[in-house]
Amino acid sequence: MQGATPDHRYQMINIQPGYIVVEHEVRSGAMRSFFSADPVPPIDDYREGALTWKYSGVVQSFHFDIRDRATGAVTKFDDLMGLVPYLACRPDSDIYRLGELAQEQKIWIYVALSHNAIDTAHLGRWLDKLTILNRYFGERLATPNKKILILPDYFGLRSEFDHGQIMADIGLTAMDG
Repeated sequence: MQGATPDHRYQMINIQPGYIVVEHEVRSGAMRSFFSADPVPPIDDYREGALTWKYSGVVQSFHFDIRDRATGAVTKFDDLMGLVPYLACRPDSDIYRLGELAQEQKIWIYVALSHNAIDTAHLGRWLDKLTILNRYFGERLATPNKKILILPDYFGLRSEFDHGQIMADIGLTAMDG
């Protein structure tokens, strides 16, 4: 999917395979995730000052950037942890109910998870990135009248991921024209 046909404005570039590592802090229970491009993901316990971090889980992933072929601008997606399809969410959740409504219009809903919580000061920049991501996947759809809508995580899915519920859609990033 790295290449782009002449009619595709956006191109995935700088693809880097790796792992998403989730870890927790022993005393507070705080969770965090990060991307590692190491050949073997780091799973060692370690200390940061008074904090002790322990490995909680790992999943294969990759990082990438998107290049706008019309302008040459490159948008980095190193803060993107992954895309969660609404079907991977609990059936009693708001995002699942929204996804079911959208399906009637042939719209597939995904939620973009960031490694860090997006604060309101940076929400505009994140929304701009999601606009590019929506365009990238949208222009590659081969099914007539099908659409993809990638939303920011207004649903708290990042915290569910950090607490061990790993949700992924392998097929989306392997989609060909």
